[in-house]
Amino acid sequence: MSEARATIYTVAQAAGVSAQTVSRVLNGTGQVSARTKAAVLAAIEAQGYRPNAVGRSLRASRTPMIGMLVADVGNPFYARLHRAIERRLAGSGYSLMLMNCDDDARIEHRQLELLRSYRPAGLVIVPSVGSSLTDARLQEFGHVVSVSRVLSDVHVPAVVTDEADAVAAAASELVAYGHAGIAIILGPREASTTRAREQGFRAAVDSHPQARGLVRHTDGTRQGAQEAADALLRAHPEVTGVIGFNALVTEGIVSALLTAGRRCPDDVSVIGFTDAGWMTLHRPAISVIDQPVEEMGALAGRLLLDMAAGETVDPGPHVVPSTLVRRGSVAPPSTTKERRA
Repeated sequence: MSEARATIYTVAQAAGVSAQTVSRVLNGTGQVSARTKAAVLAAIEAQGYRPNAVGRSLRASRTPMIGMLVADVGNPFYARLHRAIERRLAGSGYSLMLMNCDDDARIEHRQLELLRSYRPAGLVIVPSVGSSLTDARLQEFGHVVSVSRVLSDVHVPAVVTDEADAVAAAASELVAYGHAGIAIILGPREASTTRAREQGFRAAVDSHPQARGLVRHTDGTRQGAQEAADALLRAHPEVTGVIGFNALVTEGIVSALLTAGRRCPDDVSVIGFTDAGWMTLHRPAISVIDQPVEEMGALAGRLLLDMAAGETVDPGPHVVPSTLVRRGSVAPPSTTKERRA
């Protein structure tokens, strides 16, 4: 049986130091004591570790900064994601530069041009709707990890959650409570997250013959969702259960119910996607597909550090499962007579 391949982590373990310390010794950066340096070099020699030459060459020509380009800084999801990545990078020697593109491919292009001028060591990106980024383009930014959304035909590590399965579980939850008319209010059609969540919703509806599912697309904002929810509930009073695409969309749904004088969950049950502080303050508290934002951010940061250290990282999706958190916003539907007009 062949021995396991030596990595920066096995060297760190043998030397009794962190992977970042090993990286500093290899690159001759930072302050490392002579004793620690000797221990690291001895472990490297003993294990026959050979760092990735391409990765070292790349690091030598770049600044110790990671760019982070997101679709909408107004969405609480991205604030939480930024904080999680920043925490994971703490002590690594890399700083994190946050940029916004307002989910616009043209702004995305301009922001990336600006970022490129800084010669970043890496990039965390949530691609815009309609993004035309390619592998060749992304290579200009060093090591790249996408989060939440994925790009077709682009081979970079992607940190995602189990979109389809999570929404399917939420839809099945509504059906299990007796809801025959259910709906999901989604984000932009072009977003990979929208496509995956719609797929999960339709699969769940198809597996329950007694259920009828309706799908509506929005721009993913609170206002857009409120307008869509209002129109949906006016046109389809048989809908008694609704799933929101994200925290902002869920907020728009709840706002539409309040404006229309509809009670949650007496008249309409609601399940959100991605937890937010206001959901526990609402009465009753909103049930939610809890997307593990902090875990996703920590994983994205770790993948970047792995690549920066010369490790090979699988370009396929790295899935962090979501959890359905049951609170008080789902209940059996009222009868037609009991429901408000």
